[in-house]
Amino acid sequence: MIILRSRKTMKIFCLLLVLFGQNCHALTLSEIRSDVRSLITDAQATRQRFTNTELDFWINEGQKIADVKTTCIYKSTTFQLSAGTTYYQMPEGFLAIRRVTRDKLSIQEMTPAGLDGRSAEWENASGYPTYYFINFSSRTQIGFAPFPNVVADTATIVVDYFTYSDTLVDASVPFNGNQDLIPFNYALVFYGAYMASIIDERYDKAKIFMDSFTSVTDLMKTSCTLRPNYLPSGIGKQ
Repeated sequence: MIILRSRKTMKIFCLLLVLFGQNCHALTLSEIRSDVRSLITDAQATRQRFTNTELDFWINEGQKIADVKTTCIYKSTTFQLSAGTTYYQMPEGFLAIRRVTRDKLSIQEMTPAGLDGRSAEWENASGYPTYYFINFSSRTQIGFAPFPNVVADTATIVVDYFTYSDTLVDASVPFNGNQDLIPFNYALVFYGAYMASIIDERYDKAKIFMDSFTSVTDLMKTSCTLRPNYLPSGIGKQ
């Protein structure tokens, strides 16, 4: 266990507080930066080894890695299909599809290879879209098959998608301020301390910090999809 030694806080890893039923404090970027400095003994007021800009970059990098690893952050976008158009650009920060509906009805994903197996001419087929697909040569676009050819084939599409958290600034809280992810804010302290330790060639400490970051994000990945009050019936259980 890593005990965070600080005159101001004497913090113990936040998840332990959660286990004992206490509230966790949501950390802002400036607080995360301060805790990183405490871990790497760089908290003196003058002659600091690392600038705020360096620490902020590493902390935001850690947040992106956590986002990709856990897929806990997702958003929704809505758009109208256009006649004659197969591909549609997804918003900035798009990582992967979570769910797609066409006129409020869920539709399934097919791979291009799967569509090839159905018909060699699927890319030229038009009509009311039945499937969506992601072509890895254009990962930030979603395609529909068949493609809409006339106005009657168009529909309103809603895409729920996994994405990156917003970039942190001094007063912002990690993971878009999501309340159930507050216990995992401290993962970014560990990542920032890891990067600083690598630069300082303190590889033994770097390993401890990376192991801690990995452990916390592993738990985050499991916990962010848990719904303790979810009691599905036998029909439609997923």
